[in-house]
Amino acid sequence: MTEPFEQWEVRARLALADRGVGDHLATPIIADVKEHCAYSGESPAEAFGEPEDFAAVAAAEQSPEALEKVDRQGLTWTDYLSGQVFFLALLALVASLFFAVLERTLAFPTTPAILTGLALLTLGLFVTGALPGALRAAGRPELVRWCFVLAVVLAGASATAFMTLPRHEVARIPVLGIVAGAVLLIMVSLRQTKPKPAVSHTSPTPRGREAGPADVESWLKRLAGLLIGRFDLPPERAADLVREARAHLSASAADPEREFGAVDDYARRLAEHEPRRRDPWWRTAPAEMLTMAVGIAFGTDAFVGWRAEGHEWAAYLVAAPLTVLFAWNLARLIWRYLRERRSGSAAK
Repeated sequence: MTEPFEQWEVRARLALADRGVGDHLATPIIADVKEHCAYSGESPAEAFGEPEDFAAVAAAEQSPEALEKVDRQGLTWTDYLSGQVFFLALLALVASLFFAVLERTLAFPTTPAILTGLALLTLGLFVTGALPGALRAAGRPELVRWCFVLAVVLAGASATAFMTLPRHEVARIPVLGIVAGAVLLIMVSLRQTKPKPAVSHTSPTPRGREAGPADVESWLKRLAGLLIGRFDLPPERAADLVREARAHLSASAADPEREFGAVDDYARRLAEHEPRRRDPWWRTAPAEMLTMAVGIAFGTDAFVGWRAEGHEWAAYLVAAPLTVLFAWNLARLIWRYLRERRSGSAAK
């Protein structure tokens, strides 16, 4: 049975996005495919192959300037920031409505402890959820460790604020105000700015200016950061590739931009031929298992607390199902992790 064009298109767009081809560029490409299929009577798979193969070829045919600077997750550094804003806004929207129903109120009382603690906690969640991925996608993996240091500091400051600041009520925040603010943030985070059309040109080189040692080292350092951060190459392999580039530049005394092109594009070309990858620890199976375990702990605590406070419906309809879901995902992750370990040991 021939795959419908719409189904092939969805898969092709996703595969194109993973290779840095944004919607502004993918739309005319897909339009050309549709026009060809209408004229020839072929299906897109017959004419252009599977969506993943088509995307690899189509992305390679585009100019490097037209491609977005995406990592292996198909995300740019701004996608990580806007994605975390969306997540936090959605969390605020759902939580405010839920607790408004739970407490049967249209306005939440606020205290200095609550206001300060929540502000620091929100900032900590943003730092933890957005900055590590954004910095790696931007090719700055060396800064990621400081994100987690900052997150720990913010978590400690938030706990201190909740426990030590005054608890007298200073104001009441309307639930509808929180909902309106959350909806506004969601709309802003989902809004896509129209990219400027790429113009093919060659930048002029000032007379008498050649790349000095500092320029070369800066270019090579940037290359290493992109290989490790954006494309997840193991640091030792990235170091080997950088050494090869340094040796070539030393022997030829050439400008790295003239010899290899833009550093972002050169890093992408090198990474395309590298089979070995090393995901950051927060994307590994043990990190996912730890997240599920924390979810089970919070779900169990909420279940016990809401039952004790007489909120039976919340305990059984919200806390219990979520706890079971976290437990199921944890068991599935453990089973998959052990199976992969066993298959890896057998292969060796």
